[in-house]
Amino acid sequence: MVVLSTETAPVPTVVPGHQLGRARVLTMLTPIRPGWATFLRTIIWTSRFHTYFRDHSVQFRFIYFVRWCVFDKLPYNGPPQRPENLKYQYLLFESNFDTPWQKYIDAFAYVIPRDIRTIWGRGFNFPGPPPAEPLKHWIADNALPGNHYYHAYPEASVRMVMSGLKVRKRLKDVVRDARRMNPEQFQAAYERFLTGVQTDI
Repeated sequence: MVVLSTETAPVPTVVPGHQLGRARVLTMLTPIRPGWATFLRTIIWTSRFHTYFRDHSVQFRFIYFVRWCVFDKLPYNGPPQRPENLKYQYLLFESNFDTPWQKYIDAFAYVIPRDIRTIWGRGFNFPGPPPAEPLKHWIADNALPGNHYYHAYPEASVRMVMSGLKVRKRLKDVVRDARRMNPEQFQAAYERFLTGVQTDI
């Protein structure tokens, strides 16, 4: 008799060193299947001219930074390091974000699954989303430790940073225009400013 288990695998965790304040980091290095490296290099290089992949990534208001690159050799720094010839070309993925990484992958898996399959799907054993759970396990297996991490505003989320930039821009406009205002006009302009940035302060 065959017994099928209804238990689900536990949600994987990424190795320590991946969080500073609100910010988290995810770094992955995955080999690319033979014949697909040129395709990925073309996609990544042309993304500076067409914004398809870039716009899809920045729509998520919890990402500070995301980067993909392809490389086929490791830098040689001299002895005692030995030159190493890689068997495959590799895809490097780096991202900083302010939400638990499992939720980050949920967003990728369910909102932009085609993008993820296009990029990571050139690697080995890629469990194309959706669903997200197999993808989370694959990412946890391929994640690298965070050995060095810097964050200018560790207690600020992406939304907080964007709100701060918006308030600063509007305040600069008020300061600029204030030189031409009498006290009554300035009071009215300042009240309009406070009303306009109410959701950002």
